[in-house]
This record gives sequence, structure tokens and C-alpha cells, in this order.
Amino acid sequence: MQPKLAIGAALAALLVAVPVALGGSTHASSNTATFIDSIGEDAAAPDITGIAVSNDDAGNITFQINISNRPALTPDMLVLLFLDTDNNTSTGDPDTGGADYVIQLQSGAVGLFQWQNNDFVFATSQTSLTYAYPSTGPTIHVSASDLGRTKAIKFVTLAISGIGTDAAGAPDFTNAHGDAAPDSGHGLYSYQVLTRLILSVTAFTTSPKPAKAGRTFSVSLAATENDTSGPVKAGTVSCAATLARKRIVATTHVLANGVASCIWRIPRTAKGLTIRGTITLTVQGTQVSRPFSARFG
Repeated sequence: MQPKLAIGAALAALLVAVPVALGGSTHASSNTATFIDSIGEDAAAPDITGIAVSNDDAGNITFQINISNRPALTPDMLVLLFLDTDNNTSTGDPDTGGADYVIQLQSGAVGLFQWQNNDFVFATSQTSLTYAYPSTGPTIHVSASDLGRTKAIKFVTLAISGIGTDAAGAPDFTNAHGDAAPDSGHGLYSYQVLTRLILSVTAFTTSPKPAKAGRTFSVSLAATENDTSGPVKAGTVSCAATLARKRIVATTHVLANGVASCIWRIPRTAKGLTIRGTITLTVQGTQVSRPFSARFG
């Protein structure tokens, strides 16, 4: 059975409120931003004092939520991150400032939920989602690729304690106390996800072997992207080659299933000659190339 979001939209609206302006103080260094929250709003609630957000070149995002008075994640607690990942308040939950995703952390479990059909449902992709809870508060890790490959996030954090269970086994918020960061009515924190795309070549080959005059000759390069750890889905392929020092034009240059390929038609008269060239794959301005050469028999 898939996990469900424990908090209802009504309680979220009560504690978070619809944002009216960007809030919070930030300081950025090496793409780390620190957001300071007011303290001591409710002595019975978890007290969020600040949140540090950072990401690496692959778009793996870390939320370090400092909670001064909760050194452990107890069964009556719930921590939620409401994330607007497309900068469009009309596409997400209207009660939480257009949140497209929610990360829910409770004792022993963390889950990612996506806004679909006017409800938050368990997200299909959340393999990157992990957490730890040191004495300073929770640290949550998630990849931008599991958040629609977002480049910018607006978010609000909610920490609740005092949650009970009713007769039906559902969460009971009667005696719950919570703290929102930023405070209700102060908008959402805003964070830019800055990444550096890295392409890694996983395979390179020429065909046929040995090369034969009068047939086609192909060069293929397979590559993955660091932000998804998966094959390249979109890019451009360029093919440069000379035969006996004369430029020849590829008949095909294509990217399919993460494999870039160049194909040339080689005349029969090329027997004994050598083809030399380079195949280049370009993705969002980042390039990876491999040189090749082959003598035709």
C-alpha cells in the first residue's frame, strides 16, 4: 500500500497560509543559501530556527532544517516541505502557495507526494529521497530530477508535534502545535538550483570491423548525464571526417536511446584509404567528443 499524506489541506492552509510576498533572509555561498526563521512563536511546538539549502553539480538538493527543541524525531511529529517547483501558483495546491510537491517526514519514513488532480498523491519517482535526523533537526536529500528537473524552488517548511491517533487509526491534530518557516503571511523562501552538466561516455565503437570499402561506415558514442544518471535524451550530433585528407559528409547523424551515431557511405574506390574524424555530442552547451580512424579493406 502506498503511503498517504498525513496532513490535510485545511490544516496546511491554517498553519502555512497563502503566501503574499517572498520572505526570509538569505546568504548564498557555493550555492548554499541559509534562511533564518523567527523563534519562540509557540513554546509547545517544534521551533524551526533556520533552513540551509544546497545542491551539487548533479542537482542533488539538501535541506538542512534546524529545530532547536526537538533533538529526536518522535512518533507524534511531522515535518513537511511544500515545494513550488515551476514558479507558477496556478499549477499546484492553491492552499499552499502553488506547491507542486510535498516531502513528508515522520518517524521512520520519508515520502514524496506530487499534486495531481486536485490532490497530493505518492510520486512515481522518488528514488533519490533520503533523510537523517541528527540532534539539530532533519536533513533531507532529493534530486531535482525527482522534482520535474526544477531549476528554481519556492518553499515553506512546517514542523508539527502533538499528533495523536483517532479511533479509526487516522492522524488526530486536536492537540497538535506547529511552526511554519517562513511565518504565516510572509511568503515563500526562494532557492535557485545551480548545476553543471557533465556528460560521461559509457561506450564508443566503430562498425563494421574491419572497415570495408563500398559499404556504410558508422561511429557511435553512448553517454549519460550527471543530473539524471541516465542516458542523454536530447542533444545534437556533429560528424567531421576526412578520407584521404578530403572532407566527406555523413549521410546520417542521430541521437537515439542515449546513443549518438554518424554514418557515411564509403565508395569502393576507398580501399586502402584511411578515414579520420571526430564525433561530437552537444547537450545544453556541454560537449563530449571522440576521435576515430579506420583503414578500409
